[in-house]
Amino acid sequence: MTSTTQNKASSTSQSTARQTPAHSAKDYEDIRQECREKLRAYSENEAYVFLRDRAYGTDQYAFGFLQRWLDGLLAKRINYAGNRQNELMLLAMQARNEELHGKPAR
Repeated sequence: MTSTTQNKASSTSQSTARQTPAHSAKDYEDIRQECREKLRAYSENEAYVFLRDRAYGTDQYAFGFLQRWLDGLLAKRINYAGNRQNELMLLAMQARNEELHGKPAR
């Protein structure tokens, strides 16, 4: 790590530590609202939910050749792998935001 990078990292952590309670509450609400909106979009996409509910791309996915092939075509069409990764990141961000604020994730 260079000294410039260290200076930026320390100034970022110092500014985070100096946030007022009102500022922290606003950040919490902003992150909470953003996660809700973006996660809702995943839940409203029927093709995405179909593949997610079938555990597509996991070890629990247990379908035959034809179904795997068809699901693979659908997954490519909707960029399932990329969207699933983004959804999992949003869920982790939401859980961490709630943890830092001291409330359980919903």
